[in-house]
Amino acid sequence: MKPKGYQVKDTHFRNEILLKRTTKGISQSSFIPQRADITRRISRMRCFLVLTLFAAVASALPPSWVRSFLSRKQEEAKPSNVVEHEGYEERTYPARKWVCTGDTGDAEDEDDRDRAMFKRLYRYIRGNNDMQERLAMGAPVTTQVTMGEFSNAYEMCFYIGEDHQASPPAPNDQLVTIEDRPQITVFTRTVGGYMHDDEDWLTEAARLAQVVEAGGEAVSHDDMYWVGYDPPFKFWHRRNEVWLLKN
Repeated sequence: MKPKGYQVKDTHFRNEILLKRTTKGISQSSFIPQRADITRRISRMRCFLVLTLFAAVASALPPSWVRSFLSRKQEEAKPSNVVEHEGYEERTYPARKWVCTGDTGDAEDEDDRDRAMFKRLYRYIRGNNDMQERLAMGAPVTTQVTMGEFSNAYEMCFYIGEDHQASPPAPNDQLVTIEDRPQITVFTRTVGGYMHDDEDWLTEAARLAQVVEAGGEAVSHDDMYWVGYDPPFKFWHRRNEVWLLKN
């Protein structure tokens, strides 16, 4: 069964991006996708309600605990080389181990798809592995998107910290694997705010590709990474990135 998702025509991002909601039979076409979508509004409302609830709970907790919780540092995958360009960066990431899981194609929509992948990975770092060992939450969380003729494939990965790079515990879930990701070179830039859905990521990918290609660089249009560094309850200075692979 092929994964559900969006169909994307125009692999060069230069013209319009054609998005088709295959699970709901809704077709939308424009360079920047339409946002007047009921499902999208519901997703935004849910996000707002969750953030409001968290703010209310946090206000009732001791200030010192809140400061400590929000200031916790995650171990982050660091590039081995960074080259600054006008409006974007060229980064090289060394080969590292990541824990990954893919879209099974059973999700009702993109929210369910991402939630299911995240839960499987989170259960792994919380002890669902052959050592029953808890691993620290690493950063970033990446979703590799591979463009297909009829649908896209999605694979979400957590970075494995240096303490477990040499020999990470094996997952108990057959849908979760340890991946030896080779060295990659990407073009990227950081954008703030919340990336609510696939349309936000695809819009940023199109804009970034224009900037990079205007600088004379060539990027892959078959694969990209959607990258997040922050938990949902971080309100300010959020960090989101699209990684476009260098050809």
